[in-house]
Amino acid sequence: MNKTIIININSIVFHIEEDAYEVLRSYMIEIKKHFGRTPDSGEILQDIENRIAEMFAERIELGKKEVISMIDVEEVIAQMGRVSDFEDVDELSDETYDDHQARSKEEKHAPYGHKKIMRDPDDTIIGGVCSGLGYYLGMDVKWVRILFVLFFLFGGSGILLYVVLWALMPVASSRADKMAMRGEEPTLQNFKKSFEDDLENYGQGFTQAKGFVSRNSRVIGDVISAVFRFIGKLFALFMLIISGLTIMGLIFMLVAFSLGVLGYQNEIIFPPLEALSKDQALIALLAGILGVMIPFMALFHLFVRILFKTRPMNTYLSLSLWAIWVVSVIVLIVYIIIGNQNFKETSTIKVEKPMPLKSTYYFTEKDLRIIDAATLENGQKEYRLRGNMENFSRAIRNDISVRFEPLDSLQKPFVQYHYTARGKTYQQAAERAAKIDYEMSEEKDKMIFDSHFKLEASDPYRGQEVAAVVFLPLGTVVEIGEPLRAKLRGISYRSCLQEADGERKASKTVWVMQKSGLICATSNEQ
Repeated sequence: MNKTIIININSIVFHIEEDAYEVLRSYMIEIKKHFGRTPDSGEILQDIENRIAEMFAERIELGKKEVISMIDVEEVIAQMGRVSDFEDVDELSDETYDDHQARSKEEKHAPYGHKKIMRDPDDTIIGGVCSGLGYYLGMDVKWVRILFVLFFLFGGSGILLYVVLWALMPVASSRADKMAMRGEEPTLQNFKKSFEDDLENYGQGFTQAKGFVSRNSRVIGDVISAVFRFIGKLFALFMLIISGLTIMGLIFMLVAFSLGVLGYQNEIIFPPLEALSKDQALIALLAGILGVMIPFMALFHLFVRILFKTRPMNTYLSLSLWAIWVVSVIVLIVYIIIGNQNFKETSTIKVEKPMPLKSTYYFTEKDLRIIDAATLENGQKEYRLRGNMENFSRAIRNDISVRFEPLDSLQKPFVQYHYTARGKTYQQAAERAAKIDYEMSEEKDKMIFDSHFKLEASDPYRGQEVAAVVFLPLGTVVEIGEPLRAKLRGISYRSCLQEADGERKASKTVWVMQKSGLICATSNEQ
C-alpha cells in the first residue's frame, strides 16, 4: 500500500499518494520558476493553485474516494498543460506580429464551452454589464450597448434590466474569473496569454493617457456600482422574504387540503378541483402545489446565494427537484384534460309545475343554511348555521336564476324549471340533471325559492344549474322580497326600490305583469 501525505492547496486539505505528491511538487516548482519572474506572479500562481484544487476536489467527489492517486495527478497536469508546452512554441514559432494579433483576436470569442456570466471591470462605462454580456453571448460589446440604449428609448426597460443584471452579475475580479468570463480553458498557456494580454492592454491604456477623466469616471462608476449593489441586495432580501412566505403558504395549503380530504367523505369544495373525484383531486392538488412551489424554492435558493454567498445546490438534489417538477406539471396537465372531459356534454331537462291562481303573489327566498336568527343589542343580526355537516354539504349549490314571463289573462300560472348539468356523455349529463332537487314552495301565502339546490353526497359537481321561469297572467300583481334580489334576471330590482333621505326603506318591490314583462309599480303602491 502506497504511503499517503496530507497537503494543503488553496486552504483545502487533500490526501495524496507519496509518488503522486513528488510529481505534483515538481510540477508546481516548474510553474513557479517560470511565472515567478513576472510582476503579477502572486496572482497568477494563486489562480493556478485554485484551479488545481478545484480539479482535485471534482475528482474526489466523482470518484467517491479520499486519496489522490498518480493517475489523478497525471490527468490534471495533462489538462492544465506543462510550461514546456508553450515555451517550445515561443521558441519555434516564426509567425509575424500581425499574424499573432489576428489569431489572438479570433481566439477572443472562441470559448471552450464553460462560460460564466460576470461583469468585466476592464471594459466598463458604468458597471461592465454590457461587456460581460458580450463575452457570454459571443457578441461585440458595442451591439449589446446599442440594445440597452434602444430598450431605454422604447419603454425605459433598459435601465431596470441593467440595474437587475448589475446586482445579480458578480464582477470578474481575478484572472481566473476573467478567463471564465471569456470562456477560456484554465490551462497554463491560457494563464500566460491572459497575463500578456493584460500587459499589452495596460501599455496601450497608459500611452493613451486617459488620466484625470478616466480615473474620475472609474470613481463615479465605483460609487454607482456600490449604490446599485445595495439596491440589488435589498431587492434580493425582499424577494427572499416573498418566496419564503409563498413556500410556507403552499405547504400549509397542502397540509390543510390533505387533512380535509382525508377527514371527510365528500369531494373537495374548491372550484378548480370539484371537477375531479376525491382521489384525483388530492393527486392534482399535490401536483399543482409542487408545480408552483419548486420554482419558488429555486428562487429562494438563488436569493440565499446572492445574499449569503452560499454554495450551489447539490447536483443530485437539483436534478431530483427538476424531475419532480416535470412530473408534477405532466400530472397536472393530465388531470386538467380529465376534468375538461367531465364537462364535455350538456343536458337540460324542463319540468313544469302548476301554481295556485292569485291576484297578488309574494315571492321571496329562504336561506337553507340559516336555522335561527336573533337581533343583538347593537341592532345587528346574528345567524346560526346548520350543524349537520352532511345536510350542509348537500345544500352548497346556488347557481339559480329566476325570471318572470307573461301569459294570456285566461291562462293558468305555472313555473317552469330548467335543470342543467354536464358530463362525459349526454346520458351522464341527463342523469345528473335529473338528480337536481329544487322546487318552489308555498308557505303562508308566500312563494318561497330556496337559496340553494341539493345534490346527492356521491354526485360530484358537473356544472349543475337551475333556471326557474315563472309564467303569470297579464295584470297580476307581483311583490318581490329583498332576499330574492340576487337571483332575479330580466328586471332591475335596484331601480324599483323606493329611497327616502338617501336610505332604502322598502323591504320589497311591487310589480305588475304586462305584455312586455314585469313593470315596476312600487311608487304607485307607496
